[in-house]
Amino acid sequence: MAVRTNRGPGAAAENRAALLAAAREVFSEQGARAPLSAIARTAGVGQAVLYRHFPTREAIAMAVFDQNMEAVEELAARPDARLREVTDLITHQIEGSAAVIALFAVDEEAPAQRELTRRIRLALQPVLERATAAGEVRRDATLDDLMLAVGLVTAVITTTPPAARHARAAASWRLLMDGLAPR
Repeated sequence: MAVRTNRGPGAAAENRAALLAAAREVFSEQGARAPLSAIARTAGVGQAVLYRHFPTREAIAMAVFDQNMEAVEELAARPDARLREVTDLITHQIEGSAAVIALFAVDEEAPAQRELTRRIRLALQPVLERATAAGEVRRDATLDDLMLAVGLVTAVITTTPPAARHARAAASWRLLMDGLAPR
C-alpha cells in the first residue's frame, strides 16, 4: 500500500485506527516479532506516524488488547448477553492475538496485565451472575472458575498451530462448560 499524503493532526484518529488494524493483521500473519515497519507499511503511513502513536512494540500490542477488551466490555454490558456469546468473542480475539499474547503472559503482576485482568473480571462478573440465575452454570461456579477457564483456553490456543486453533478452542470450551454445567 502506498504511503498517504500527510494530512496533519486531523488524520490522527484515522491513522491510529489504520495502525491498529494493520497490527492485528501483521502480528497474526508474521508473529509478535514482525517488523514494526510492516505495520506502518500495511497501514499506509510512515514509520514516524507509527512511533508517534505507539513508541514500542508493546504499546501497539497493548492497544490491540485494549480494543479487544472494549469489545468484551460492550458485549458483556448488554443485559441480554449470554455467557457463550461473551466466551466466543473472547476466544475469537485470543485466536487473532495469539502471537502477541506471549509478550504479556510472562508477568501476571505487570501493571498492564493486572489492568486487563481487572477489566475482564469486571466484565465477566455480571455475565456469570446472569448465567447462574438462568441455570446455565452451576450455582457454585465462581468468577475465579471462569477466569481459569479463559486462561486454559488461552493456553490451548497459544500453543496450538494456527490451522487447528479454532477446533481445539471449541473442544476445550465444550469440556470446560460441561464442568461448569448444573448437575
